[in-house]
Amino acid sequence: MEKSLKGSETEKNLLKAFAGESQARSRYTMFAKQARKEAIAKLKPSF
Repeated sequence: MEKSLKGSETEKNLLKAFAGESQARSRYTMFAKQARKEAIAKLKPSF
């Protein structure tokens, strides 16, 4: 028989951790996209 996590402190901690990691991934993706844009913009005057 498995113990349910529903409403437990563990469930709350897992949800918080998942939300934090999801936000971090979104930030890193956004930063990477911006870095690619800036790198391309810096190369344009060379051509």
